[in-house]
Parts: sequence; structure tokens; C-alpha cells
Amino acid sequence: MTDTFRDPSVQILIDLARPEEHDAVLDYACGIGIATLAVAPSVASVLAVDEVAATLDEGRRLVAELGHANVTFTVVDLYQLPFADAEFSLVISRGALHRLPEPTRALHELRRVGGEGARIVVEDVVVDRVTDVAFNDLARLREPSHRRHYRAEELEALALDAGLRVAERRVLRRTVDLDYWLQAASVPMEKGVLIRSRVQALPVDVLEHLDVAFSDRTVSFSTDLLALRLERA
Repeated sequence: MTDTFRDPSVQILIDLARPEEHDAVLDYACGIGIATLAVAPSVASVLAVDEVAATLDEGRRLVAELGHANVTFTVVDLYQLPFADAEFSLVISRGALHRLPEPTRALHELRRVGGEGARIVVEDVVVDRVTDVAFNDLARLREPSHRRHYRAEELEALALDAGLRVAERRVLRRTVDLDYWLQAASVPMEKGVLIRSRVQALPVDVLEHLDVAFSDRTVSFSTDLLALRLERA
């Protein structure tokens, strides 16, 4: 994996995926393809798919820049993947489930195209009982496509409903600068001011669970990333 993509959140996904040189990989709801670019040097091929063409264009630019000839980006219907059953030996999805209206249906498609013996690895931010409502409200303000950050037990239940069991799990506590978090989603200045004020007004227990820190003009907070390696139940 290139130094550009040695992000701890990518690394835990790769650690669970255990990519091998013969793997045919599907990167589901890939965005610009950060996970794709991380896994590409270690596998035979990567098919990176999403519903948003503009993000795939950026992914293609990055792939060309890094010279990965084994990567293809394709626009798809995420709930009706145009692939055969058991077509991939490794399926990965990073930071996507919180944007999907029907996550169980999505996971069922991953199960189908992965087939028996495939490694299916999903990763996303999770909340707890205290931060659930407040952090999801902030996330919806930041990103209109956001649906829900789940609690860890909810994600595992969604997987089970799709016929998948958890074979292995990893949790990463990650601290993020609020301004960076907003910039990453291209949040307009006016909305950023609103979100910053909402953070400052959070109840004390939520501030504590998010490890919110105020320093001069900067604000940071921490969330848990949950990565799951799933297998057919």
C-alpha cells in the first residue's frame, strides 16, 4: 500500500481483508476509491462501483496517476449489481452503509456476489446510546445523503438479517478536526457555522462521549470506526 493511503481507517480494513494476489475484488460504493487504491497493488483485479459518476471520475484520475492497470471504475445500481453470483473472492466497502437507505438489501447483494468462502469486509463510523441522536443530527447537516450511523450491535444485526455472520471485528477510535470534517464534505461556510454552534451546544454527556475538545479556534472530536469481516451464516 502506498504511503498516500496509510490511513489507520484504511489499514484496519486491509488487515481484515487479507488481500491475496489471486483475489478478484469488488469495492462497493467506493466513492473516489481510497480503499481501491490501497488494495490494488496486492490483488489481481479491483472493480470499484458506485452510483455517483462524478466521484468515479476522480477515482479514475487517481488510478491513472498511480499507474494501477488492474482497476476499473463502473457506475451501477447498488441494489442490483450487474455481476454473477460468487464472482468476487473479496468484497470491501468503506464508509458507505450510513448513506444507504436499504443497508440490509445492500449487504445481501454483497453476500450474493461474494459467494461461499469469500471475505466481505465493511467499515463505518458507529455511535453509542449517548451519541446516537446528536451525532446523526450533525452528520445529516453536514452531508445531505447521510441516513444513519448505526450502533455496533445494529450493524451486526443488519449483517445477520442479510445472511452474514461476523467472523472478525476491529474498532478504531479516531480523532478528527471539526474544520477538516466539514471541508471533506464541502460544507458551505454558513452551514459550517451552524454545525459549529450545534457542537458547542451539545449536552455534557454527548461532549464527553465524543471527546470534544475546544482549543482557541479549533474544535476536535472522536468517533469509533467499526470494521467487520463477514462470512455466510
